[in-house]
Amino acid sequence: GSAPHVMTLGYDAPSIEDPAYDAHPVKEPAGGAPPAARGVQMAVRSGYAIPMGDATGAGADELSRSFRGQVPVLIEVGAKSGDSFFFGLYAGLGFGGAGSAADASCSSSGLSCDAQTFRLGPEVQVHLNPAGKVNPWLGYGVGLEISTVSMRGPGGSASMSLMGVELAHLMAGVDFRLSSALGAGPVLDLSLAQYSSMTMEMNGFEVPGASGQIAETAIHAWLSLGARLVLFP
Repeated sequence: GSAPHVMTLGYDAPSIEDPAYDAHPVKEPAGGAPPAARGVQMAVRSGYAIPMGDATGAGADELSRSFRGQVPVLIEVGAKSGDSFFFGLYAGLGFGGAGSAADASCSSSGLSCDAQTFRLGPEVQVHLNPAGKVNPWLGYGVGLEISTVSMRGPGGSASMSLMGVELAHLMAGVDFRLSSALGAGPVLDLSLAQYSSMTMEMNGFEVPGASGQIAETAIHAWLSLGARLVLFP
C-alpha cells in the first residue's frame, strides 16, 4: 500500500508546456543581421576615377594630358579566412576619353580616340564588423596596370600603351549586408602606380624605335568613388 518510488534528477526539470522552454533554441544574430560569412566571396564594383600625378618624369607630362576620367568595372574573387579577413584577386577595366593633349592631337588629325586602363593583382581586406548589418572594411592590393590610348581613322588604327606596377591599391568601403547572399555599399579607391615601359603600335604592329623602357619614371594615381555589389558578404 506504499506509494511507488519516483526517481528524480535532482532539479526541477522544465515542462514542455512551459512557454519559456524551447527544446531547440535558435540564437538570432544581433540586429537581425545574417551570420558572418566565410568561404567564397565575389564582388563587382564601378564608379568614376580621376587621373592624378605624372605619367612620366619628363617635364609637363601630367597623366591628365593622356587620359581623362574613366568609368572602371572591377571584379573581385576570393575567400574569407575566418570572419574578418578576405584574400583574393581583383581585375578591372576602365573606360574613358583621351586626355587634353592626346585629344587635341586626335582632333587635328581627324582621328577618333578613347582610352582604357586594365589592372590585375592580389588583395587582402579586413572587415571590421563582419557579423553586423553594416560592415566597414579596408583593403590593400598590388598588381599590374596598363593604360592605353587608342586612335582610329580612315588610314587605320594606332595605340600608345603605358605599363607598370600598381604599387599600392588602397580601398575602403562599407557593406550593407542585405542578406547572407547579397550586400551593397559605397567604396573609395586610390591606386598609386608607376609606368616603366611604353609600347606604340600601328595597325596592330609595334612601331620600331618608339617602344621601350621609360627613362624618367614618376608616380601617378587614380582616385575613384563608386559602389560595389557583394555576393556572400
